[in-house]
Amino acid sequence: MGWWCWALMLVLVPWHTRNLSLWLWVLMSFLPEVNPCLLCFGPPIQRARLCHEITGAFVDELRHKKCIEAIVEASKPLASVTVASGQREELREIVMDAMYSLEERWKKSLNKSLQEAVNRIWKKLSELEKVPACVPPCGFQPAARVFQCATCRFVDCQFALDCPVQDLWTYTDETIVLRCTVPFRIPPGVPVTWMFAPNLRTQDMALFKELKGNPEKPFSLTIEEPAPGTVACRLGEQTKPIIRKFFYLNVSEGSVEEEKGLQTLFSTVLKSVDETPTHIPYLGLALGFGSMALVLLLVASWQCLSVRQMRRRRGHQGTQEDSRPLDSA
Repeated sequence: MGWWCWALMLVLVPWHTRNLSLWLWVLMSFLPEVNPCLLCFGPPIQRARLCHEITGAFVDELRHKKCIEAIVEASKPLASVTVASGQREELREIVMDAMYSLEERWKKSLNKSLQEAVNRIWKKLSELEKVPACVPPCGFQPAARVFQCATCRFVDCQFALDCPVQDLWTYTDETIVLRCTVPFRIPPGVPVTWMFAPNLRTQDMALFKELKGNPEKPFSLTIEEPAPGTVACRLGEQTKPIIRKFFYLNVSEGSVEEEKGLQTLFSTVLKSVDETPTHIPYLGLALGFGSMALVLLLVASWQCLSVRQMRRRRGHQGTQEDSRPLDSA
């Protein structure tokens, strides 16, 4: 393709400023290595014109290509930029202002002007509000939605809308309160819908029936006589939900008062067990000393008896030996 073709495109493309596909085609034709972040804002023709003014060369000449390469190299760090979805317009203005300033200051030094432009972009980006982090494990989180400069796309938290089912244990005569709260920011005025699927542990929305909530406290649901089944709450419209939470009610036939009585009895038993070991060491020590003293006493008595018996035997034998000589004489 000759230089006149590129010159023709330089003239024609500005008349189609809303045709992004045409810009992309031109960009991929003679700027195949341009950083995607620059592709998000402003027409590629602006960079081509900038290099044409700097070098005085057309797009198919080496000087023009060197200029484009310098712009690409300087803009590479911008590929890591992510801003909140509502800050996309601010990011566009920051990038475009840097490009306009580059057109005005390129005469002193291209590399120096590029570095100053990039530094200006980073400085203005640092003044933007930080994007909230994604909070697992579930829900669409609008406040954490970001715009990626590298892909020119909006990216959401990669979580499912449905939260895991939470198990709750209760009794038929107990009053419970369920809350449809989330750990992330949600838009004001979001509608809340409560639903119930009796005798089922499920997340199939087709099996739920809508419940009547409290308009004054829409984020909470009070249940006076719980029944087995799954309670669900939805934040947002049915067609555009933000999150769905599920609570499975494990309902027992007993009474809350009976449970409290058993807990009191159990606590009393545990308390008595905890107090018993404090007396056991002293009692055991006393029994140990007593048993040892008894054993020593028995051993001493046995030894005394043994010594006496031995003395008696020796005395008796001595008498017999003394009598023999007398008899013989």
